[in-house]
Parts: sequence; C-alpha cells; structure tokens
Amino acid sequence: MPFRRKILYYGLMLALTLLAIEGMARLAYYAAYGTGYGRDGSAAADNLTPPPPTALDAANDFKPRVTMRHPFYAYGHRPAFDDMNETPPRQRQADMVVVGLLGGSVAEDVEPYLQDALSRWFAANNSPRQPIVRRLAIGTAKQPQQTIIVAHTLLLGGEFDLLVNLDGFNEMTLSAQNFGGGVFPFYPIAWNKQVGLTTGEILLAGRIGALRREQERLTALAETSPLRRSALFGLLNRWRRERATASIIQLNHQLAAAETGYTLEKHGPRNWLTKEAEMLPAAARFWYRGSLALARLAQLAGADYYHFLHPNQYFPDSKPLSPQELESAYSHRWFPKLLVERGYPLLREFNRDLPGAGINYFDLTAIFAGHPETLYIDDCCHLNPRGNELLAAAMVQRMEPSLLRLGRASPATPVSALAAARRPAAPAKPNRAAHPGFQVSLSEDGKQLRYGLTDCVPEYAEPPFFLHLIPRDPAALPPLRREHGFNSMSFSFAEAGGRRVPGECAAQYPLPAYPLAALRTGQYVPDSGAPLW
Repeated sequence: MPFRRKILYYGLMLALTLLAIEGMARLAYYAAYGTGYGRDGSAAADNLTPPPPTALDAANDFKPRVTMRHPFYAYGHRPAFDDMNETPPRQRQADMVVVGLLGGSVAEDVEPYLQDALSRWFAANNSPRQPIVRRLAIGTAKQPQQTIIVAHTLLLGGEFDLLVNLDGFNEMTLSAQNFGGGVFPFYPIAWNKQVGLTTGEILLAGRIGALRREQERLTALAETSPLRRSALFGLLNRWRRERATASIIQLNHQLAAAETGYTLEKHGPRNWLTKEAEMLPAAARFWYRGSLALARLAQLAGADYYHFLHPNQYFPDSKPLSPQELESAYSHRWFPKLLVERGYPLLREFNRDLPGAGINYFDLTAIFAGHPETLYIDDCCHLNPRGNELLAAAMVQRMEPSLLRLGRASPATPVSALAAARRPAAPAKPNRAAHPGFQVSLSEDGKQLRYGLTDCVPEYAEPPFFLHLIPRDPAALPPLRREHGFNSMSFSFAEAGGRRVPGECAAQYPLPAYPLAALRTGQYVPDSGAPLW
C-alpha cells in the first residue's frame, strides 16, 4: 500500500476510534449523572455540589464580632481594643474624671449613653471637671476577664477615678455554655474555638486546603481548556473533582473528631465540676469573688468601685414586655431563659454580702418594672437607645456620692499606691538645722573613731560621713594627696559597722597607723557636699 494511502487509512482509524471513545464517554456521563454532557462543556453545566464547610471554617466563623486575639484578655474587637490599648494609658488629670467601664456587650452598648449622662450631670452641678469614660468592656466577656483587664491596665500605668462593672448575664449563661461544651467554665467563652488548631489539626486543615485548591484548578481548567467540549475530558475532570470532594469530606470528619477531642490547651482543667447542678452556684460564687478582687484593685489604684447587676428580660416580673418584645426579644425555647431564671436568683443572694464587704453594689434588675414600652431589641439582653438611656441614668444616680466628691475642683482623691510606685517621690533632703550631729570620740587605744547619737532616728544615719586626716609627716600621705596636705575619705554608716538600738545609733571607723596632727569629720548633704555638722 502506498505511503499516502497508509497515512489516510491510519488517520481515519484514529479518528473513528476517538469518535467511538467520545461517544462511549457521553453514554457513560449520561449513565452516571442522568444528563447529557453540556454542549459548551462548562463546569457549570455539570451542576457539581460544592464541598461542605470544614471544622476549620466553623472555628473561623465563631463570633463574627471577634476580630483579634489578646494574650491576656483572650479576645476582643474594635473599637474596644482601641480604648484598651491607648498608649500611654490614660492617667488622672486635674480637669478630668477618668471612668473605667467593665463588662460584656451590654456594657459596650451603654458606654456612649453613660458618657452623655455623666457629662450632663457634671454640667448641671457646675463641676469644673469633665468625665471621660474609658471602655474596658468586651462583648461576651465574663469574669475573670474584667479583673485581668483592670490589673493589666494598672500595671501599664493607667489610672482611674471610678471603676464601674456592669455584668451578671454572661457569668451565668456563658459559663454554663462552656460547661456544656466540655470547656472549663471560667475560661473565656468557647475557648476551644479561640485557641486555634493543634498540630495534628493544622496538618489535616492543610490537606483540606490543598484539595480545595486542586478543585479550583480543575474547575478553571474545565471552563478554559481547549478540550472542554470533549465528554471524555469532562468526565475525567468531574471524576477528579468528585474524588477531591470525597477526600475533603473524609478529612473534615477527621478534623471534626480531632477538634472535639479533649486537650488541656483547648478545654482547660477537667473534673473540676462534675455535675450540672453545681455549675450555676459555682459561677455565682466566682462572680462574687471577682467583684471583691476588683474592689481591692480599685482601692490599690485610689479609685472608687461600683458594681451593677444589669437587667434582663428573662428575669421574672422584671419588666412588662411589650407585644414587640414578646415577638422579637423573647424566646421560650432559648437556653439562656432557663439559665437566667435559675441563675439570677443565685446572684441576688449576694445583694447583702457585697455591700457588707464595703462594695458599692446595686441590683438593677428591676429598673424597667415601670416601663411597658419596648426596650429590648433581641432575645439575648441588648437594649434600644431608650433602654440604654434609662440604664445609664440609673447608674449615674447611684454613683452620685462619688461624683459629688470627684466633681469638685480639688477632690479628696485617695492616694494611688500604684501611681506612687510608677512615679516615686524624690527623696527628701536632710534638714541641716534639724540634724543634731553625732558625738565623736577616740577609742581607748587611739586606733578608732567612735560615732554615737542618742535619741537617734534612722534618717540621721542615712547621709554619708566624711573624714579628713592631717598627718604629722606629709610624706605619709598618698602622692596625689600631698599637695592638699590631708587625706579625704567618705563612708556610710553601714561601712563603719553602724548599728541601731532603740533610741541610739553607734558606729566606729579605723584610723591609719601613721601619727596624726589633726582630723576633721562630720556628715554632708550628697547633692551639694555641704556639711550637716
């Protein structure tokens, strides 16, 4: 057979084979998916279902308001962190009253209304000072986050005139939610979601990410490849994508299992509470001790402390709910309803203990009892502008004793021990007129000078001593001292073997072996060198 005819023959056989394969691929596609292969060959035509989200997605989707982690506060979001991370931290000023506001999202929401209410109060009372509310509240925060935030702020040098804590709801509901999820109740909410992935989980998540990128590549190839009209190409492409989806689902199950497994890093101590009935009483006691700790920190910082239990619509008979609130702000099935009904009475058991411990504590659960209008905006706890105004006004009214004092031009502000540590006072200079001077004498063997002072207080022995020695023979002096004619030395009370007994100070200093013609001794002021005596 001539060469040309061979080429035509084999070419025709190849074409027929490819057409047969393509036809069989279209039949296989139809048998597998119940539809013909799309004429344009696009990936959209095969209606491929996207893979389900992974446990990693669920962790990243937790609490959309949370945007950043914090090494001490656990987490937070702007603008709260902008105020917390103010550099340098806000400190007292003569014309300003600094108010630190703590709590969760209810405290976050009330902050601008509290600022307005305080500003109006100071203006109405003709105060020369202006209030500034520093927001230290974080949505979903609960004890011990409030206490940690204050301690850290004070260590950074921050100062307050007032510390205000508005909390209660999160301590009951979120601690119980942690407990139900296997997380230590007094860790931040859903800490196992916040802490990130373990090494094994990261490896699984990395494999899932690689498979997803492979899916994206295959999808783009199905839409742009010159072979996209081929059913064989489409069948192979879809098979590869479906294999990737199946692998993602399998790995996702492994990741979910690993993510829910216990680790100390994610879940905290175990067996601390073993019974659900113990949870709410333990959370109430923790809340109580947190308030005591905040009061002591405020005292250390020289600030007044106020603690408010904020209202909630699920606390029985606390507010006549409007039809709109019953429809959109009240759920009979939502678990916080049960927790508030059981937990708030446990918190209110401390209504006497907290004031009895010297804390300015106020139960605000009933402040909406005479307000049938709509105040709550969701089925959690949050308020509309009118509700926040009423809440801020109630807080200001109860803080009036402190506001009356702080509003004055020169308030009697308690001394801040932390501020004193941050800005130590300069040591007082010795008073020359008040210092009586030590009595100086020679020992019996003439080898030592003795210094003694009766009615001695420690301040008298603190300034350094000086001693000028004039020898009979100037050649006995060190070469650098000969031109001056005397040897000069200084020493402290301790270096002279000083000792203090009640009402007396005594020390002695050795003299040189060479004969002396005279000596001068005394104490001097370190800054100027002027003698005290």
